[in-house]
Amino acid sequence: MTSSSSTAAYSQLSASSDEEEIMVATSQESLKEFEFSRQNFGGPKRKVSKNVLGHRTRWYIMVVLLSCLTLNQMNSVAYSFTVICMDDLVEEHHARNLTGHHWMESSTEKSLIFSATAIGAVMGLVPSVPLIDSLGIRGVLSISGAFSALGTLFFPFSVDSNIYAVIFCRVLQGLGVSVIMTVVGVIPGTWAPTSETGTFMAILSCVFQLSMIICMPVSGFLCESRFGWRSIYYIFGGSTIIFYAIFYIFYTDSPRFHRNVSEKELKKIEDGKMEIVKEGVPYWAICTDGTVLVGWLSVFGGNFGFTILTLYGPTYLKDVLNFDVKKTGFATALPFILSALSKFAAGRISDRMDFLTEKMRFSVCTIVSQGSVVIGLLLMAMTENWRIAQFAYTFAITASGLSIVGNIKCIQLRCRQHTHFALTVSSLGIYANYFGAPIVVGILTSAAGNTAENWSHLFIIVAVVTVITNAPFPFLTSDEPGPYVKVGQKPNEA
Repeated sequence: MTSSSSTAAYSQLSASSDEEEIMVATSQESLKEFEFSRQNFGGPKRKVSKNVLGHRTRWYIMVVLLSCLTLNQMNSVAYSFTVICMDDLVEEHHARNLTGHHWMESSTEKSLIFSATAIGAVMGLVPSVPLIDSLGIRGVLSISGAFSALGTLFFPFSVDSNIYAVIFCRVLQGLGVSVIMTVVGVIPGTWAPTSETGTFMAILSCVFQLSMIICMPVSGFLCESRFGWRSIYYIFGGSTIIFYAIFYIFYTDSPRFHRNVSEKELKKIEDGKMEIVKEGVPYWAICTDGTVLVGWLSVFGGNFGFTILTLYGPTYLKDVLNFDVKKTGFATALPFILSALSKFAAGRISDRMDFLTEKMRFSVCTIVSQGSVVIGLLLMAMTENWRIAQFAYTFAITASGLSIVGNIKCIQLRCRQHTHFALTVSSLGIYANYFGAPIVVGILTSAAGNTAENWSHLFIIVAVVTVITNAPFPFLTSDEPGPYVKVGQKPNEA
């Protein structure tokens, strides 16, 4: 298409109202001309509401997103806490003189219910990339929220039916969390100014910590109250519906299309960014990109160590070092609080280190986060002192929060508009860890006895894996967009 023909198309279209412009551009070719003219010659003027929310609409967007993602994660982990309160199901089963055992009495069936969420998450990841391309983040996240809410609201009814209904509800909850990591990586690049990208990413990634911090005390209180454990699912599910209704009404996939985003705020968001050219995902180019491959390896290895610590650290403290239940509970909760604080601090610090290149920033954060996990694992392997072990456990999980502005940010900078695909693959690796970690722990600890020596061997092996998978990261990554990323002019120059 020539520039003169595009200018003529624009002149013809700009004479009409916005509605008339859209009606004229009915054919596919006309739509392309209209979009080209809008991007390069200004196009129709944005409609901005009188209420611009103090030129901080992006922060309200972040709060709404954080609330929705946290609720999805809370819904998926609620069973982990309510399972200890569900003895009434077994009592009712035997009171009705039903033959056979109840699924709550089988460790295998309970483990299957735990795994059903991961199965649902993987099922949701597979179609997420083409769905995001066609429906956008707003549409896909709204659908995931609906799945999560339905799985949570119907869970109390499913337990009165059979184990298959329970597994189905857990799979729905897994579908709800499948795109969390993708959203956390994509939204900052769209809604945050360059100077606030790290802060946005760090705060949104706190969903994993906030879900535990909120879910644990709320579930504990309701379990012991007259409302019972079922009320947890009604409250969480109902809250999910309310917050996602707000999200669907308030959120847009681009700040350009949001009525509450002022011209001043839009200029700040887009300043220094390149105009992204919409195109299909170049799957093969991304999968063969050295920076992306090294980033995926770093995320997988670092998350493997983190998964071992979070899932089995409390077990080690309690069963091997003989922590009492109260100490174990405190040791489990404290790192999540500190990790959330460290993420926020890391995001702010990363954004303000203007004297360093982007590569140096995300490399330092990755080295510190993954190195902390290694140090924590080695200290736990070498000591039988519970104070040192608790410090090592807390230190490792707290510092690991820096990874969100480390290897995750590296992938986001490299892939730009294709970040959703790259982070979907990263999420598959994370869920693979949840499947593989129990197998590794079972082989190294259960077979030869649950002894301190066997746990030490486990921690050393995991530390070595973390080092090997992260060693290439500072040397083989780049902060430049990949050759498959197409960009145009800066929005403020168009």
